[in-house]
Amino acid sequence: MQLEIQGFLYILARITAFITVVPGFSHKALPNTSKVFFSLILSLLVYFRAPEVLVYEETVLFVLAVAREVVIGLTMGYMAKLIFSAVEMAGQFIDFQVGYSMGAVYDPMSGTTSSYYGSLFYWMSIMVFFMMNLHHTLLTAVMDSFQVALPGQLGLSGINLEGVLFLFSHSFKIAFSIAAPMLIVLLVVDIVMGLISRSVPQINVFMLGMPLKSLLGMVLFLFLASSFMNHGGKTLSLMAEYMGKAVEMFR
Repeated sequence: MQLEIQGFLYILARITAFITVVPGFSHKALPNTSKVFFSLILSLLVYFRAPEVLVYEETVLFVLAVAREVVIGLTMGYMAKLIFSAVEMAGQFIDFQVGYSMGAVYDPMSGTTSSYYGSLFYWMSIMVFFMMNLHHTLLTAVMDSFQVALPGQLGLSGINLEGVLFLFSHSFKIAFSIAAPMLIVLLVVDIVMGLISRSVPQINVFMLGMPLKSLLGMVLFLFLASSFMNHGGKTLSLMAEYMGKAVEMFR
């Protein structure tokens, strides 16, 4: 009985920590009761196929093993969230170039300050996430993680900080590649407006440039929306790979 309880608690700790972080499941609009119920159901499904775990008589060792499972779940969740953050960051790059970054407001749902294109890109990524059934891939990766990083172990000696830094730096590369088409066009507009201000000083370039860039940004977004969603889908499909690398650090 003690073996069964401890094994289930290890699984529940990892999955609950993952659900509380990963986008799509951790949104504040979802009731906490549904999150807990979903974590319990998923933990039961994993429990019947999980390998045997160690039993610790000492409470301290048991708590350390549970803390390790929480760290693994949070790490996997943040690796998945990093992909969503890369897509949102692409929108923030565009906001900065258009001039919307000064109008960023606090979003009570996410608990962070969000800009207009940043929020738009985030919700587009959520839509693509469920349209492509990537939530199934995400849950499968979580269930498979118990075969790679066995539950109930102790120690965190396998963490590779170089791999973590690579993943963070790669997210900036992804964000810039998504936003690059609009950034290049808006940068050309800035250069043209600068040339106009030098050649015709009577024109108020500042008053003309802000609405022009805003209008051009919306038109470009409408033309490139399908391309953004296609690129966003390819980016979100990297979540399973990111999570796999995160789990391998705890083997």
